[in-house]
Amino acid sequence: MKHYSTIALILLAAVSISCGKQIDNIRPKHAIFADQLTEGDLSKLTNGARNQMENLTVTAWFNGDFLAEDFEDGPGFSYSDVHATTQSPSSSMALSIWQSAFQKLATVNELLSAANKASGESAAVREAKGNAYFFRAWTYYLLVQRYGGVPILRETTTDVVPISPEGQVWDLIESDLTASLDYLDEFTSIYYPSKEAAWAFLAKVCLWRGKNDEAATWAGKVIDSGKFSLEDTAEGFAKMFISGTSTREAVFMLANNRTTDFRDIFSNVNDTDASWNYSPAAKCYQNLFSDIASKSGDIRAAATFSPEDAMRLIKFPNGRSDTHQFVDNPNPMASPLMMWRLADMYLIKAEAEGPSAGLATLKTFMEKRYATVNIPDSMGEQDFQNLILDENHREFYGEGRRWFDIKRTGRTDLYDTWEGRDFLLYWPIPQDERDIAGHGNYPQNPGYND
Repeated sequence: MKHYSTIALILLAAVSISCGKQIDNIRPKHAIFADQLTEGDLSKLTNGARNQMENLTVTAWFNGDFLAEDFEDGPGFSYSDVHATTQSPSSSMALSIWQSAFQKLATVNELLSAANKASGESAAVREAKGNAYFFRAWTYYLLVQRYGGVPILRETTTDVVPISPEGQVWDLIESDLTASLDYLDEFTSIYYPSKEAAWAFLAKVCLWRGKNDEAATWAGKVIDSGKFSLEDTAEGFAKMFISGTSTREAVFMLANNRTTDFRDIFSNVNDTDASWNYSPAAKCYQNLFSDIASKSGDIRAAATFSPEDAMRLIKFPNGRSDTHQFVDNPNPMASPLMMWRLADMYLIKAEAEGPSAGLATLKTFMEKRYATVNIPDSMGEQDFQNLILDENHREFYGEGRRWFDIKRTGRTDLYDTWEGRDFLLYWPIPQDERDIAGHGNYPQNPGYND
């Protein structure tokens, strides 16, 4: 059969998103055959892929916050045991992330296929290839963080593809990002993947894989590029998350600039109708930005929590001045989705360097985020890791990072509620997908068979 390629802003309708059946179930209302694409169509297809990445990123955004128990019930939602609710083989959340990721993967693979079939290496072809490799890496990054091993699809297929070991998935991510560097241009806009964005992404991937020297090198390339600078005021930090931001700290953001089908995140934590899902956990609202002897006057505090309303996370301003917002947001529905910023690079580089060299890197970063910093000149490995984890927690609260930092470092000791359930560091393979794939093709992750 001929496979269809979607073009920009076409909505895909999928009945089932199993890896083996997803392509047969893609039925856009308007499409053209891949071998009939012009270069103008290829540019539209690239824009469409970026659009699809916005959808996927929003779907997965808050996972790392509520699984790390950083959220409590909001006024419009309640849950008892977040792990039992979301981390079971029959969980709708585990299924929706899986299905959304593989649906978007089909779009990205079709983009790469179309670009490879094009003649020559025009700007449109190079852009398509760079974006396709970059976003395929992003899709698999979201998958491997959650499920570990997953099926690897480098092209569209109607066959059931078995699950590959986790290490092979990380290999694909690293390989795709390296390939993207051959096609991506140097940074000109926060809204387009660039070489610097790929360097930033590679820094985080290498950190996950324990390739600390490489992680420090990639992060250092972004820092040393001179194209980005750290915000050093509460207002500057807050304005990184508003529509039309002019921040020089962002390395790459998804633009989320739409006229319909808005993909906002503020409505989950800071809505205008008092019905949002998640509120800050009391422990975070009360203690996350506490002053201690080694650091005080954290500029991120005022931009994250409202002293007048403990039920709101104001980091993503909702545009309403009557709801205790710290800064105005002219168009909250079009607020960009932060993916990588300079803060990532300093924290990755410091962690990768370890306490011997990393303390100096970390202090450079902290001096932009605090009124006073008095960290010692030497520190043990455990104390240094605690400091790194605390800085990541403060910096990325509400950005879906915490659970993944705990997983990456193995620090489940920080959560007495886990009660030895370390299998929760991986999500279950959704049972619906296992049923579709057939008996034995998708083995369940350990800890979930019972």
